[in-house]
Amino acid sequence: MTKQGFFRKYDYVYDEYYDSYICPNNQMLPYVTTNRDGYREYKSCGHICDKCPYLRQCTESKDHVKLITRHVWEPYMEMCEDIRHTLGMHDLYSKRKETIERIFGTAKENHGFRYTQMYGNARMRMKTGLTFACMNPKKPAKMKFRNGQLGPFLRSFIFEIIEIIKRKNKYEKTGLVY
Repeated sequence: MTKQGFFRKYDYVYDEYYDSYICPNNQMLPYVTTNRDGYREYKSCGHICDKCPYLRQCTESKDHVKLITRHVWEPYMEMCEDIRHTLGMHDLYSKRKETIERIFGTAKENHGFRYTQMYGNARMRMKTGLTFACMNPKKPAKMKFRNGQLGPFLRSFIFEIIEIIKRKNKYEKTGLVY
């Protein structure tokens, strides 16, 4: 968020080739450093900005230095935004709530994913892996059941569940399960 009357971040143009920003007065803000939060910092030169006619719209700092931050993942987020706004993606994106978000909602409601019950990253990874491995075959099984083709699918489904239980028992023997 910027203050009223000041230039916003999109008023500065990002130059990919030189990895710098260009201000409205056509001055470069080169890359300086990356902070601990994963933001790349671009700073202007205080001597050049001291004589700039847009100084009052740019910064209020005492040393007349403008700082712009850009996250290290921002190029990927821009690519996703470009794809999301292309023709036909609006319909596909609207189906997200029916497919992807529904799985996470089911995990929260039916499989206890509102809170963690286990200690340690390895144990929770194992629990989520096993839970989603069991949830994945449920959707095709329901579709096959509706179409009346459950017979051959049921055999493969049971075989897959047996394999998952074997893996779970193997992990319990190694001490990864709480």
